[in-house]
Amino acid sequence: MSSLGDLRNLSISPGAVFIGPWSGVDHEKFLIIGGVAEDRILVCTVMINSRINQYIMKRPNLLACQVELKSVDYEFLTHDSYANCAQPIKAKLELFMVDDMKYCGMLNDTDLQLVRQQIIASGTLTTEDVALFFGRT
Repeated sequence: MSSLGDLRNLSISPGAVFIGPWSGVDHEKFLIIGGVAEDRILVCTVMINSRINQYIMKRPNLLACQVELKSVDYEFLTHDSYANCAQPIKAKLELFMVDDMKYCGMLNDTDLQLVRQQIIASGTLTTEDVALFFGRT
């Protein structure tokens, strides 16, 4: 593995934020690593959105899973945004190892805990997934 690859591998931990292209989206998306499987093959990630869309606004169960991220807390955000924890994505670690995916920074501990709690509370992951990514059952 190259030294750049080694550096990226070290950056892939809960709370790490990356930006890059995403299939079906016409602009780059911020992604937060919420959890990493022990074997480091799979990660659980969520997207950051600049606003909450109307579909989510009309559904209290989905709205409750949005975590506000203040731009004053993060240099990589130009405005307040929201982590959409209602739709966690199970992805292969290699997704974050490509040149198009750029490391941006880390969430603070408070926001990371909120993101992780809301991912679990979303009910989207199986009990096995929660144990795999967060060490809980």
